This record gives sequence, C-alpha cells and structure tokens, in this order.
Amino acid sequence: MSDVDEYLGDFESRGFLAADAERFVATWERLETTLLERLARATGSADEWRDGFRAGATEVVDLVEANPREAYFLVVGALTAGELGRQRQRALGAKLATMLDAVRADLDDPEVVPPATARWIVGIFFDRIYRYCATGAASGELRSQLPELRFLAISAYLGTEAGLLELLPSE
Repeated sequence: MSDVDEYLGDFESRGFLAADAERFVATWERLETTLLERLARATGSADEWRDGFRAGATEVVDLVEANPREAYFLVVGALTAGELGRQRQRALGAKLATMLDAVRADLDDPEVVPPATARWIVGIFFDRIYRYCATGAASGELRSQLPELRFLAISAYLGTEAGLLELLPSE
C-alpha cells in the first residue's frame, strides 16, 4: 500500500488530525503533482487553446470519476483540515487559473476578458466537483455537465457564439 493510500484510509476513518499535518501535505502534494502532470499531458498536444481546454476539462472529469477517493480528499475532505486545506486549495486553484488564463495573451483585445475570469471558471468546476463528491452522485453525472462547463469557459474567453458550439451534439 502506498503512503497516499495509507493516509487516505486513515483520513477517511478518523478525519483530519493536526498531528497528521505532514502526512496531509505529503498526500496533497503527490495528488496535486499527479493532477497537474496529467493535465499537462492531456493538453500538451493541442494546437489551439479551445482544444486544450476541452482535453483538460475531460481529463479532470475522467480523474474525478476514476479516483473518487482522491477527488474527495482534494475537494471536500481538505476543507476539514481548516486553513491548511484551504491554503492548498487556493494554491491549486491559482495554478489552474494561470493555465486557463494563458489564452488571454492570444486574444485580439486581452483586456476585454477580466483577469478574474479564470478564477471564476475554476470556481465553477470546483463547485460541480464538490457537489459530485459530497453527494456520492452517480457515475456519469459529472460527465453529463461537461458541455455546459465548456460552454461557460469558452464563451467567457472566445465569445458566446464559440461557446454555443460546445452545446451541440458531438459528431
């Protein structure tokens, strides 16, 4: 059993204990690193931001659905760790927002899209994932929200017309 699995088991059975702060941080760092590496691989070959965003959003949903225990820890359980968990979530959110916001540099008028847009998008994803993990939702329920989530993000950066294409059935 890996250290991560062992700590996640302990975390599930007894919750966060201040005495386990180092184990919490080590587990968080391993999971965060894995997430960011997987996102980099999923988005790395995209020629356009939109394609990269689609790939990244799908990868996040795949990871959440395939790894509910780890997703729960990062999104729901971390909140039980108080400020330590909130700091970790904010830092991860900032990294994800930076990845998303890279598209602004490629826009004709980057100032039209407020810098807070990426944080808003990350917040929407976080909310949907939180609800999915906290309620024990049925498999596929999060995936069914992907078109709407893509619509919101792509519309924010590329306009409503571009976003509406995300709501059309896939060919």
